[in-house]
Amino acid sequence: MHLDIETERADGSTRTRRWLAHRRLPVVLAAMAVVLSAPSLWLGLQVDDYALRLALARPAIAPTEVRSPLRLFELVRDPAQVRGGVAAGFFPWWTSPDLRIAFFRPLTGLTHWVDFHLWPRQPWIMHLQSLLWFALVVLAVALLFHRLLTPAWVAGLAGLLYAVDDAHGMAAAWLANRNALVAAAFGVLALLAHDRWRRDGWRPGLFLAPLALALGLCGGETAVAVGGYLLAYALFVDHGPRRSRIVSLLPTGLVGVAWALVYRAFAFGTQSSGMYISPLGDPAQFARTVVERAPLLLCGQWLLPSELHLLLSRDAARIMWIGAVVLGVVLAILLGPLLRHDRVARFFAGGMLLSLIPASGAFPDDRLLILAGVGGSGLLAQLLAGMAMRAPWLPRARAWRWPATGAAAVLVLLHLILAPVGLMRGAAKMRSFGDVVNRAAASLPSDANVRHQQVLIVQTPAAFVSVLGPLIQAAWRHAIPARTLVLGSGIFSTTVERPSDRILRVRPEGGYLLPEGQAPQGQPQPAFDLRYMFMPFDHLYRDGPMQLGEMVVIPGITVEVTQLTSDGRPAEATFTFDRPLDDTSLRWVRWSNGVYVPFDLPAIGETVALPRIQVPLLEPFSRPIESSD
Repeated sequence: MHLDIETERADGSTRTRRWLAHRRLPVVLAAMAVVLSAPSLWLGLQVDDYALRLALARPAIAPTEVRSPLRLFELVRDPAQVRGGVAAGFFPWWTSPDLRIAFFRPLTGLTHWVDFHLWPRQPWIMHLQSLLWFALVVLAVALLFHRLLTPAWVAGLAGLLYAVDDAHGMAAAWLANRNALVAAAFGVLALLAHDRWRRDGWRPGLFLAPLALALGLCGGETAVAVGGYLLAYALFVDHGPRRSRIVSLLPTGLVGVAWALVYRAFAFGTQSSGMYISPLGDPAQFARTVVERAPLLLCGQWLLPSELHLLLSRDAARIMWIGAVVLGVVLAILLGPLLRHDRVARFFAGGMLLSLIPASGAFPDDRLLILAGVGGSGLLAQLLAGMAMRAPWLPRARAWRWPATGAAAVLVLLHLILAPVGLMRGAAKMRSFGDVVNRAAASLPSDANVRHQQVLIVQTPAAFVSVLGPLIQAAWRHAIPARTLVLGSGIFSTTVERPSDRILRVRPEGGYLLPEGQAPQGQPQPAFDLRYMFMPFDHLYRDGPMQLGEMVVIPGITVEVTQLTSDGRPAEATFTFDRPLDDTSLRWVRWSNGVYVPFDLPAIGETVALPRIQVPLLEPFSRPIESSD
């Protein structure tokens, strides 16, 4: 009986390895990734997708700039645009005058132009295009593994791990994140061409690798991570002389230099944003950001979602960061024998770690791991294969072997059993946040009179949610206000005082721009709260303090910072209007359980306290049907 069981296990293992070694497996894996991500076909437009639609709509359906697809991802470039955006209500009043968020993604912009011009009312086709890009990424990665890993079934295992990686769910499901797929697809093709040129002497690779990299960089900044893999390739995989390996990096290196020069010359990049940090703008701050964010991204690749820290209190988030650093040490111990033995493993590890550096420019989220997953999947496949085959490089000491076996079992559970379910839920994850934004947008005033009125929002969980509201209403072809202005923002209570007929003072508890996961002084704070996810978004528009008495002039309104917190953030803002607050041209609303409801102004000399934000995240929402105008 024992022999029969052992024989059955051996036969099953042989069949599995034969399947993983099949030459058509890369195509099967690409198709598998599309099937698992197929729920996104019914996701529709979410969050930033509406801004893309309005930016490309011809004729314009909202008072927004109709942009060239080549400049689709340029949100704001100069102080004049900031002033115009604040005056129009597209940016909150505390937006830094030096804010710049301008990404160079012309190729991805063209793909969205195709979507919104050929099938503007059929989002499922737009999502199908994104899934095809995702399939190309998986196919290219699987082919790269088959070139680098032996035996063939180990390459197949690495490709399977990458294809079902739930970290890619958001990138595959969210239209506005297609840039990561376009950049990764051409980036991995560049690695394939470079490898064929260096190892097989395939001369077209000398020209195709830099061409593919250039296309990847035109797709999105994600392709910068390919430079880390090329460097790791020259260090660990390329067997040529040292001088030859250095020279081999020149073609792709020149493309990278040319891209950086264009990027800087035309003022692309980010500045004065607390959410996006550019290495070109402030190298020292970026270095600190890498220390803060890279361990969380590494944790996202191997163990727990990196975005989990957004739902934690500040103290709990520190504990998660420490845990992520400890995880890095554990991984180094677990993978150390493999890394010492195998040059390809060192390539995967080096490329993965270097790819986390540019990814750290945005707040940690697993959608940033599209290229880090190449190295992570390759390393994990080598580790699991080595343990399954009892490879000679495995330490024999029980102190390593037993913990390593337990760690491998956990990794198999996470990356092979649970990961496909997580990938399928990528669309649901995107919808959960999108529903919050859409529900709030649908509750904003949209009657015919609002076209000649200003909507004043005295309380909202994040200005980002509110400023998107009119854009979403416009995309639904509903009436939108002449301007929407956010007065108070934050997840804690807000105090509103009316000292005179034309003045309103707003004091969010803890002040404006409260740091992520931090509660107002003296307030009890849970370690985990879904509302914490809103806190980083106000920092999108500013990364520094303001001055006491600093004024922001908006047509008809003057905003003055009349109190500061101890760390230089506005604690109170005073809004002085050019007309009585009861004027019919002003519509006052506040947040209430996920929607905006009318706000009753206090009497002159009175103060009202609005409760903490409540968000019904678990309730499904169906957006209004667009008109056929």
